Amino acid sequence: MQSQQMIQALAQITSDFRRGDVDAAYEGYRDLFSNPAFAQGSAEDRRHALRQLVHTQGAPAQFTRTMRVAHDAAVGPIQALVAETDDAGDRELLKTLKQRLG
Repeated sequence: MQSQQMIQALAQITSDFRRGDVDAAYEGYRDLFSNPAFAQGSAEDRRHALRQLVHTQGAPAQFTRTMRVAHDAAVGPIQALVAETDDAGDRELLKTLKQRLG
């Protein structure tokens, strides 16, 4: 996925959140992380998008079905990033995601 495409997807997700359409925002995350082209993006671009999901401000305290699906879709890409870079920050991101998923 080209950097510009990822920027556009994240901008749409941010816009959905600002409009109060939480389901659309998390569907955007699901679509982004499920897109096979996502794995082709740079490690830094993928890391940024994954961090944005995991550290979303103002998300509902209780997971909705849409939130859970989006977070589930992020597990594989974070695991791939950890395997690729062995970065401590990526391992912490994966740990946080798994804690949120329970």
